[in-house]
Amino acid sequence: MTTEATLISGDALKAAALKFLSEMRDKVEREQNGLHSIFDSWFTRVLTRLIAFDPSRSWEDSVRENAARPPAQDLSLQWDLMRLRLFLDRWVQGHLVEYSERERSGVHYHPRFGTEFGLDVLLTCQGAPSLMRWRGTPLMKNVFDFAMYPALIAELRPQTIFEIGSGLGASAVWFADNLALSGIQGQVHSVDRVKVEMEYPHVKFYQGDCSAPERLFDSDLLHSEPHPWLVVEDAHHNVIGVLEQFHPVLSPGDYLVVEDSDVKRQAIRDFVGAHPGEYLVDTRFTDNFGRNATCAADSIFVRTATRRSETPIDRAG
Repeated sequence: MTTEATLISGDALKAAALKFLSEMRDKVEREQNGLHSIFDSWFTRVLTRLIAFDPSRSWEDSVRENAARPPAQDLSLQWDLMRLRLFLDRWVQGHLVEYSERERSGVHYHPRFGTEFGLDVLLTCQGAPSLMRWRGTPLMKNVFDFAMYPALIAELRPQTIFEIGSGLGASAVWFADNLALSGIQGQVHSVDRVKVEMEYPHVKFYQGDCSAPERLFDSDLLHSEPHPWLVVEDAHHNVIGVLEQFHPVLSPGDYLVVEDSDVKRQAIRDFVGAHPGEYLVDTRFTDNFGRNATCAADSIFVRTATRRSETPIDRAG
């Protein structure tokens, strides 16, 4: 755990909290018909308590003093303040963030996964002892990604999805169903070492080996399928080779997702390091349910413009 001073604090914390509160209130009225989510209610409740302290002092000092004052010893507010600081520390970074910055700020969280969840949640989020299923077939996705991918597909509206690592085929079918639910006439192309023997509308399965990434998909296919694309790497073999194979054919605004990234961090570092400024982490999807509430920790990337001086794609406007 890094020192406390590296987290947002003092006047910067107060300013960020008030700015977020203003935006949250606008969102509640505009999008939620005045109804508060659990998070909205918690944030409002905590901020109300913090604002009541002496305005000339930092909230950190006031909460620390309040917790030490007998007989109350209100330790719950200490927890609330830390959660507030962690949330606002990443919120002020914006929603498109460099991978290196995500790794730097990850020291406040789980040392391996960079998430605020404990190992107990991570162990069971795919289902335990039985996996989640889609159309009767085990689906190798966790409950957070089960909500994240439909949101990403609905916003991106990909015309093409490439999946590297078919597994049993359930995820490709699930992607196709989510395209259909969003009214998108898209196509899913899924490849694995052993071709899935299944037929499903708008899904094509292929046989290929990541040790020869240039042969995973036909070159004509990669140069003809319509954009935007969603590319999902879930094969765990020759990761950087696969990513480099897709790099020349990805367009600005396409999304590249590297699943199970906790064991692929060096490959991801090498890849984004070779293409500075061209891939940014979209934290709206990595962090919507908490920091890195996804198997693609720090690795839901949007492909930006090809030159660093150009403005990255910002779909939020």
